[in-house]
Amino acid sequence: MQERKIQTITKATLDALLEEARQLPRLRAIQRLHDDDWEHAHRMLNALVPGTYVRPHRHQDKYKGEGFMLLRGRLAVLIFDEAGALNQSASCVLSQADGCFGMDISPGVWHSLVALEASVIYEVKGQPAGGYVQDSDKDFAPWSPPEGDVAATDFVKQLETMAQQQVKSEK
Repeated sequence: MQERKIQTITKATLDALLEEARQLPRLRAIQRLHDDDWEHAHRMLNALVPGTYVRPHRHQDKYKGEGFMLLRGRLAVLIFDEAGALNQSASCVLSQADGCFGMDISPGVWHSLVALEASVIYEVKGQPAGGYVQDSDKDFAPWSPPEGDVAATDFVKQLETMAQQQVKSEK
């Protein structure tokens, strides 16, 4: 039997990952906790800082449910319908102070993340028997601009506005 490694998630781990995210052009960084792409449960730390663009997407494969647990910060999980309208009742602001710690999203649900402050989540995503395949991992929303597109900057502002509306609706 293959020996399994044990990884501890500490304050120093989160500090270092957030610092890395601040230095990267995409304003986010991932630390893989799983050993390889063939594992059925991908586990990772995902650090996001304000201004990052997580393009709305869904995971179509029936095995690709996705779960988030907030470890630090404040983060809006935005849920959309097929046309791109915000589903405010399904969306949530993850905040330890406000008592919403995580979210589990079924396959096929359009979603995005907005960092309201520097945040780290523990993310788990299922994988099919064949493992991770980058080209089929995500289905990006056709109503959202690609990363790097000139329209993406304005779209990030729209997502941030939606996130702030979500904050107000939860008070």
